[in-house]
Formats: sequence, structure tokens, C-alpha cells
Amino acid sequence: MRQARARTSQANAAMDMETLDAWLEKQKRQIDGASMLDGYLAAIVVGPTSIPPDEWFLDLLGPKGNIATAHGKTLKAIMAIMARHNTISETLSTAPQTYAPIFQRTGAGVVFAGPWCLGFAHAMKLRWHAWAPLREARGIECGLMLPIMLYCAEQIGAPMDPAPNGIDTKEYLKTAYHDIPLVIPAIREFWMPQRVAEAKR
Repeated sequence: MRQARARTSQANAAMDMETLDAWLEKQKRQIDGASMLDGYLAAIVVGPTSIPPDEWFLDLLGPKGNIATAHGKTLKAIMAIMARHNTISETLSTAPQTYAPIFQRTGAGVVFAGPWCLGFAHAMKLRWHAWAPLREARGIECGLMLPIMLYCAEQIGAPMDPAPNGIDTKEYLKTAYHDIPLVIPAIREFWMPQRVAEAKR
């Protein structure tokens, strides 16, 4: 009996991130890897309004994102995605200083932040107008979105040229990814009053 339960538990176990990365690539969707997924989930967690999982799973996976009917590898993938979503949410809630995005890296350790930022921007599009106060910020809040948008602005049709405050974009992009773990908790705090008010309605 215990062996049967163990087999069932193993069969229903979520994918690890490496397996999920390969599975996402095979789906031929806009979010095609673990790094893009991680950026997407971060935007869902810290954004201006709560979005039901049913909605963003369908956006991520199309018909396969129907949680109620998912099975096999798709169910394992959904479990892994939800686990990462919950990890991001819990980390930002309890220990934001430890938050670490999943960036693509070469074997030599060179970081490519573009895919993560593009995933973040794709999730923003679910509530694009709601993000306007930060997207269009010209005051101190402008810096919250800067390291993310500079990596993917042209791909999403929101060019930032020239960069705000006279920033040398080419130079800044060499190290801007270091700022992303810092701005994500700050973005969450920016929207928190709005999210709390929404939850009370």
C-alpha cells in the first residue's frame, strides 16, 4: 500500500526547473523557457492587480493551461509553475532581500537578463493600462522599471530612447541586471496599497 502511494506521489510530482525549461521550449509559446517564465511570474506576483491563475495559465499555455483538465506532463508542469509562483510570492513577502531571479547564463557564467525581462513584460500586457503609473513614471518611480524595460523595450514596442536622466544605456545594460533583484520588491511595495484595497472590495 505504501509503495502504491509512493508511486502515485512520484507520478504526480512537479517537474524540476531544468525539465520544465525543456518542456516549455517544446510548447512553442511566447514564454519558451524557465527564465522567461520566472520573469512572467514575478510580474504576476508584484503587479498592480491580482490576476486569477486560470487566466494567466491560459495565457501561458493556451488550451493546455486549463487547470481543471490538465494531466500527465502538463499537470506536472503546471504544478512546477505554481510552485515557483508561490516561492516568489513567499520570498518577497517574508525575505525580499533574498529574492533571486532566474536569469539565463552561459557556461562561463555570463548573464543574459533579456529573456527574464521579456517574460515580465509579457505578463504586464495582461493588465497593460493598469501598469501605466510605473510605465509612464517620470519622477523617482521611473527607476523602478528602468532596468527591466531597457532590456526588452524595443521587443514590446515601448522604446526608451533616450534613457531617462541622461543614462548611458549601453553602459548601464552591462550591469543593469544587478538592479532587478532590488527593484522587484520595491515594485511590489509600490502596488501594495492598491492590491490591499482591491482585496477588501
